[in-house]
Amino acid sequence: MSWVFIVLLIVFSLFKIAAASAPSAVVEKIGKIFQLHPTLSYDVKVKQNGKSLSEEKRRHFVDEFNQANFLEKYYYPPAPEGIPYEIEVKNDKYLIYPYPDRVDVFKYTKKKVFSYSLRSQTLQGQATH
Repeated sequence: MSWVFIVLLIVFSLFKIAAASAPSAVVEKIGKIFQLHPTLSYDVKVKQNGKSLSEEKRRHFVDEFNQANFLEKYYYPPAPEGIPYEIEVKNDKYLIYPYPDRVDVFKYTKKKVFSYSLRSQTLQGQATH
């Protein structure tokens, strides 16, 4: 019976060492899976009020979204006001509501909705209120 304990101890120790010394590329890939505010590429669709943004405005909007600072995650999402920007990615959809003091983001995945706020001076300047 004690040999089972020793084998399990060795296996778990090896697993701990392998997990602690994983290459940074593997850690980044696993981290991106659980990331709430991702870095978007330029091949996404950005719309406002049902109309697609021009190429230049879309690139600028994606740059500002990627550079925005994450403020907080909402556990009880606020009621959105105004006309949102819509970003469509492969399996996700983002609704972005700019306000003068923050930017609210609603992330729709297959079955869940996540909401959080960002700080971006450029995106906040696009508030329609």
